[in-house]
Amino acid sequence: MHRVLLIRHGETHGYYDDVGLTEHGEEQCRAKAEALAAELPRGCRVAMPHAPTARATATARMLRDVLAARRDDLRLGDPVPDVRFDSLQFLHDGAARESSGVAKHRLRLEGDGPAPDWARAYDRFDTDYGAGSRLGGPIDRWMDLVSLHFEPPQVIAYRAWAGIRALDDGSTDDTEVALPDGRAPLRCVSLVSSHSALLRGFAAAALGHDPGEPRNLEHVEVTHDGKRATVTFRGESADVEVPTELPPWLDPSYLDAGERAAHRW
Repeated sequence: MHRVLLIRHGETHGYYDDVGLTEHGEEQCRAKAEALAAELPRGCRVAMPHAPTARATATARMLRDVLAARRDDLRLGDPVPDVRFDSLQFLHDGAARESSGVAKHRLRLEGDGPAPDWARAYDRFDTDYGAGSRLGGPIDRWMDLVSLHFEPPQVIAYRAWAGIRALDDGSTDDTEVALPDGRAPLRCVSLVSSHSALLRGFAAAALGHDPGEPRNLEHVEVTHDGKRATVTFRGESADVEVPTELPPWLDPSYLDAGERAAHRW
């Protein structure tokens, strides 16, 4: 069995650029790592993939630093960026870009002429809609509405599964850790520092409904054997098949990490 925790990054300074964590965000990471240090099995091998953004990178590094200080028996891997766990993507100049980088580009636009279509789409996504927006933020609207320029929730779920399958392909070995409750041996734990949209879209696809916005350092847990998986979020679980086939309208090359890495800012 392979256990994967999709973890939302710590509190960040904002979403109009790719920036790091606040002091409170760093404290959130320390608290999460302390909780993990108390429950990870002895000798467990821990992979540390993360989204390439500054906030997810800082989260992964801090989690690892605290785990290393608290547990000398864990086989900790180095933090490794993986674009399959990246933040919500936005189509700009013909390539998928991480959305906070697009937000920064939007702010640089000047002039009194009409904004290009991608800028108008971003404004519609991120504009305060009064009473409606007070019920939730932009990600709430993203879960319900299809935009020409934003990566759909279904696609982000397939992207996350592609990353999870790649972890299983490259991170297991012949060493297994016996679990005390009789469950199948645990070969590896992956702590994936990622983003709220990926967690939310992934959980909604598995649970069959939108469970709401993950809090900073909250996680979606996936336990799988390569064929079947249990996805758990906020006490609710669903047993699902690990998807190995894509819908015909999704280009498989989009889920390739090397292809997507070339499209970041």
